[in-house]
Amino acid sequence: MSVLRPLDKLPGLNTATILLVGTEDALLQQLADSMLKEDCASELKVHLAKSLPLPSSVNRPRIDLIVFVVNLHSKYSLQNTEESLRHVDASFFLGKVCFLATGGGRLS
Repeated sequence: MSVLRPLDKLPGLNTATILLVGTEDALLQQLADSMLKEDCASELKVHLAKSLPLPSSVNRPRIDLIVFVVNLHSKYSLQNTEESLRHVDASFFLGKVCFLATGGGRLS
């Protein structure tokens, strides 16, 4: 298990890899499917993870963007995101990380 660094692997030619991190599998899969349906000039790859760190793997592609999906009505979702952030190198936060908040429209 290791810290994710933005420049630890060489980029693929015309390829972008997005990592979606969140506790809601169905939502992550739906988001990934929607992203893959869009026309894109480059090849888009989407990987899903419940949390970080990811297992160390030589075959893992370079991650170009990390999207943390946080459910505003779930304390566990926020805690999971906070714990996962510890495994992301600070240089990733220069345009390679975003947070997607869900559940804002629901009444509690």
